[in-house]
Amino acid sequence: MFFVTELIIGAILGLIISLTGVGGGVVVLPVLTYFFGLDALSAVATANFLSMLMKISSSYMHFRLGNVPIKSAVVVLAIMIPATVLTSFLVSYFSQWPGYQPQVELAINILIVVAIIYSLFLFIYRIFFAFSLNQFEENNTIDIRSLLLPAISAGVVLGATGVGGGVVVLPLLLRYLKLSVKQAIGTAIFVTTILSGSSAIAYMRDGHTHIVLAFTLCIGSLMTIPLAKYLMLNLSDRVLQYLTLLFILSSAIMMSIKLWHYF
Repeated sequence: MFFVTELIIGAILGLIISLTGVGGGVVVLPVLTYFFGLDALSAVATANFLSMLMKISSSYMHFRLGNVPIKSAVVVLAIMIPATVLTSFLVSYFSQWPGYQPQVELAINILIVVAIIYSLFLFIYRIFFAFSLNQFEENNTIDIRSLLLPAISAGVVLGATGVGGGVVVLPLLLRYLKLSVKQAIGTAIFVTTILSGSSAIAYMRDGHTHIVLAFTLCIGSLMTIPLAKYLMLNLSDRVLQYLTLLFILSSAIMMSIKLWHYF
């Protein structure tokens, strides 16, 4: 019975992610915390592993479509992987120290809430202030110096919280690499697949990742692909935008309530 429940929740998560484009970390973390009772560290570790599983097929699709410029992807990965992996190892390491786990849990939850609220801000700005991804023009030059600090910061956030795919990496690619919209989306998915996997491995060595749960949720998410395609074709952009806003807002409220309990 519990296996069926996991499949159903995975199906709902897959439908939300497919319909709204909200990053896995934004919606998955509250679900892992509230429905499966995972602590913050295990939720982040499992969310990263699940994010990698869900994005493998999408990465391959974008790669075949030519939406992943190798040079840009390699530069971003070269900067972000050390930051992501090091952060994951440090968080996992300090959580093992006697007496330090509550502080680590609190810090992770604070970062998660901040990342989700930032995601909410970006989305509201995009809806009500006519922010358009098309305002960015494609450019083949890469200014590594200007990219360095934002990319490292994005790697730290992703490694510590599991949040950051569409929330941080996509705007970073558009702003600093000047990729086209399709290239930015494809590169963001490809890059975060590897980053999430790297972070998951770092957490996995200390047993924080719930591998079976992640695989079950991923299988459930695949079940809703036909429904997601149908709804994408029949729902208006405005409806999808407000659905996305609703889910991000719900995630922010849920994680804020959990954070409040620490105090």
